[in-house]
Amino acid sequence: MESASNEAKQATVPDAAGASGADSAQGDRSTHFIFTNKVFQVPEGFFNIAKDTQEPVFNVHLGEVWGKIPFKTLRESFEIGDKSDDARLLTIVEKGLKFVKEIRPGDSIPREILDGTASWRVDEKHLNIAKGRLIVQLVSWMTGQENTITDRFQLEQIVDDPATKARTQEAFRELAKKMGLPEERRQEVVDKVDKLARELSYIEALRERFGFVQRIMGQLNRAAKLFRNDRELAADVSRMVSLAKQPVAAFDDIFDQVDGQTSEIMAMLKTYDATVAFIRRMRDDLHTNLMIWDETIEMWQGQEVDKKNDNSEVLLKRTYQFLAQNFLISKVWRGR
Repeated sequence: MESASNEAKQATVPDAAGASGADSAQGDRSTHFIFTNKVFQVPEGFFNIAKDTQEPVFNVHLGEVWGKIPFKTLRESFEIGDKSDDARLLTIVEKGLKFVKEIRPGDSIPREILDGTASWRVDEKHLNIAKGRLIVQLVSWMTGQENTITDRFQLEQIVDDPATKARTQEAFRELAKKMGLPEERRQEVVDKVDKLARELSYIEALRERFGFVQRIMGQLNRAAKLFRNDRELAADVSRMVSLAKQPVAAFDDIFDQVDGQTSEIMAMLKTYDATVAFIRRMRDDLHTNLMIWDETIEMWQGQEVDKKNDNSEVLLKRTYQFLAQNFLISKVWRGR
């Protein structure tokens, strides 16, 4: 499977095979961005969020430059009626750009909009971590004291223990009994726990991705100490730390909410549908806001601030620009 740390950085809606403009079946509009207006048939055209205005635009190639057409201008200039299929799809494009960075005519509609599942994939390791956490909860539930463990290596050791596997099967039987299910329906409980693990695997992938943001914060704190005698640079670094404080705290808060709401296995099973809806909502909020950090995360990969040089100053300058552009004025969390 592809790593979510890469998926969250690069995820775009996969192209729909053979779908293009008015030649596609009308029914395809329920799952794909099939437009009829000729403007959307311009080669290489795509939708994204403009960095300067933070509004959705349609990008068209005009010789050596790209033109960015806001949706209001699209509707007015190309006579796209408010109640037309194209207008409806533009509304869905705007929603879809919360989950992917680019959308092209003919692409499939993000699954977050269609059925609530994710349009990006996770690594098997993230699924194993989520399964491990639930198994630990199952086994500890039998003792009356549920534990929540997030350390990957500790989870692997516990899950691989033969005694844990035996206690897990016993826990499934006891859970089924508590839920009023006969022994022959125990598999229903197993299936629900597996599905919960699948949903939580996205949270684990995003937790790992957030680790890169935390590393950047660590580098900024390190820079604050290294450059404390450089008044101008020290002031800039201090401002960066201040700008990043609220968005980083918002991530921490979301992860704390998820961990708190998913800490009791019986409660999750009793409110299964509501629990899945909650996990997906948190997943989408985290994914949407982590996408904002993608370029900065990539820029810091393998980089260290260990002394004042051109490389360090460029890193800090570009990070300052990113933070000021996105968090200078406190923004509303880009959730639903």
